[in-house]
Amino acid sequence: MKRRFWLQSLPVFLLISLFGAGSQALAQTQLLDQVIAVVNDEAITQSELDSILRPIYEDYKQRYSGDKLFRELNEARTKLLNQLIEDRLVYQEAKEKKIEVDAAQIDKQMETFQKKFPTLETMETALNAQGVTLHGLRERLEKQEMVRQLHEQEIRAKIIISPSEIEKYFEEHPEEFTEKDRMRVRSLTIKKSDEAREKGLKDEAASQKINELETKIRGGADFAEVARENSQDVNAKDGGMGDWVERGAMIEAIDQVIFKLKPGETSGVVETAMGYHLFRVEEIRSGSKRGLEQVREEIYSILYRQKSETRFNEWINDLKRKAYISIR
Repeated sequence: MKRRFWLQSLPVFLLISLFGAGSQALAQTQLLDQVIAVVNDEAITQSELDSILRPIYEDYKQRYSGDKLFRELNEARTKLLNQLIEDRLVYQEAKEKKIEVDAAQIDKQMETFQKKFPTLETMETALNAQGVTLHGLRERLEKQEMVRQLHEQEIRAKIIISPSEIEKYFEEHPEEFTEKDRMRVRSLTIKKSDEAREKGLKDEAASQKINELETKIRGGADFAEVARENSQDVNAKDGGMGDWVERGAMIEAIDQVIFKLKPGETSGVVETAMGYHLFRVEEIRSGSKRGLEQVREEIYSILYRQKSETRFNEWINDLKRKAYISIR
């Protein structure tokens, strides 16, 4: 889960969760809700955390189970709580610095948000389902803009990247700007049985099947059609056509075979732990190295992200040192 440096791109439903404190309804809820953290004079409640954790929980349930599910959820909970604490600290700092928001800018944001719904009534219904009014939404957007402006002052305005830094990065990271040989291939896969895969055995039936298909293709059958009708990999529906792959990106047994082929050529049968494969090369692009001027802006972005993260960590840690934070 990546750290946020600013909040202007967050979905509105998440902003509602992060900046929900302050509404009368939430204030009443907090009286009965469990307080799990206090940041200076503001409480973070279990319901706030749950509202963000709930969709993550639903996703994790599909991916994990048992102890693994428990560990992943516990890790997500810890990260999200820390995120809530940091968000609250940043907003408090924005208030302390008396950052002002342009009402006209908030009007435009409200209009942009409303365009996502067919009518104003449907938007209000969607908001009300989350316990938020139009006025409440405006308050959240104002808070979001205050945080964005604070970030501009404390992070963006203090980052300087010199031409010499860009040149040094280019010299020290040549591999990042060198494109390897790439090719686009069609694949045809016949999977081994579960037992053969688990025990590392040859699957006679699958082997016979791939050999029959190879003979058919060598006899003039269209590779794409044969793959579409018979292949058992994810590219079958596209006639076996995959994305561009770089030299070294595939497992060695496949990589060594396909990069010896020319466009239009078909490989022999390649056996892997998963099954048996045929490949047909459609197009090849030779690798090349980009020059400094071609990648100057790209390097600037890389260095900017690095310095942003460093500056943000320093700044937020300083806010934490000065704050009263209690996790319960």
